Amino acid sequence: MKKNYLKEMAKSGYNQKQISSFHQICLPYLGNKFFSEKQSKILDIGVAQGHCLFPLKKNGWLNLWASDIDVFNKDLFERNEIKFASIDMEKDMFSFEDDFFDVILSFHLIEHLHNAANFLNEVYRILKRNGVFILVTPDWRKQYKIFWQDHTHIHPYDKISISRIMRCFNFQPVCIKSFGVIRGVGRTNLWKLVKPLMFTGRDIIC
Repeated sequence: MKKNYLKEMAKSGYNQKQISSFHQICLPYLGNKFFSEKQSKILDIGVAQGHCLFPLKKNGWLNLWASDIDVFNKDLFERNEIKFASIDMEKDMFSFEDDFFDVILSFHLIEHLHNAANFLNEVYRILKRNGVFILVTPDWRKQYKIFWQDHTHIHPYDKISISRIMRCFNFQPVCIKSFGVIRGVGRTNLWKLVKPLMFTGRDIIC
């Protein structure tokens, strides 16, 4: 099911050349709020086309790692001085030492996993004790009509279930928010001035 997934996404227009203004603004905002030190070691798991890492790199964050089961964009990241690791999140022991990263990002990955146990255990292992883990996944209760349009989606979550699974794997404290811009607000561009509006949408951030 994962074969040619990123290649197909890129052909559909979801690629590093078309990173949305939302990602360009939101990721540096999250960075300045939660991990403002530009030397922070940051790993993006399930990096796909780099929509999280490239805005951070553009805004001065220096120590960036990318990981994905698909090596389609490996050369792209390495050309841009972003280290890349190929990882099967459901099976592999991640190729990093304990307590290595200050920040771990995972945007739209967990819903693609049959079993998230290995993924969450490994994130917990390689994340520093005072580190930040930012996870984004579709909110099933808001996206149930379109969730299965992605043929690689496997496991839906809502705010209650994502909060529970985070606590079960020892992530504390857990803060659950919506993510993205609520329908109708995006067209006004008001969210570019009032940053909290970026957390009113249909996805979950915890």
